[in-house]
Amino acid sequence: MDPERVLMRKQEQQQRQHARSKQGKQEREREGIEALFEGKPMTQDESLQIEELLETWYRYERAYLPALGAPRVSVSCKGHEPEKGDTHATGSDRDELLERITAEAVEACVDELPVMQRAAISVHMRNRTTRQAVHRNPRIEDQHRAYQEAKMALWPKLKRKGLVK
Repeated sequence: MDPERVLMRKQEQQQRQHARSKQGKQEREREGIEALFEGKPMTQDESLQIEELLETWYRYERAYLPALGAPRVSVSCKGHEPEKGDTHATGSDRDELLERITAEAVEACVDELPVMQRAAISVHMRNRTTRQAVHRNPRIEDQHRAYQEAKMALWPKLKRKGLVK
């Protein structure tokens, strides 16, 4: 046998082994990541945590009113800013601030979801506030299943932001 061919064959085998080991490692890593977020059913506690966060988010979204009409600040006081700090803040002020910050973080997570999952969450929350299954989306056949899928998709996003345990 020609030594050059032997060397080329060895190099090809080494390249194939390297490609296989790299590909296998990538597949194992992908499976590990998928196992973190999929496959495991959501526990009751996790589901309740998401429900509470979604309720906070929905209350915050419902309370939003756009600024219409005249400005809220007089022209003579336009440059004045009150003192910074929360010296005179009450417990309810701090609770409102915490709720606002939480709702904005949940909103960022919900905005990352596909449109149909956001619609499923919105319809479910509207039905929850009316305490009747009155609202529905004609494009979503099984509303409850779509809502559960949206919660499953929302779980890793909330976990990444540190909103759930």
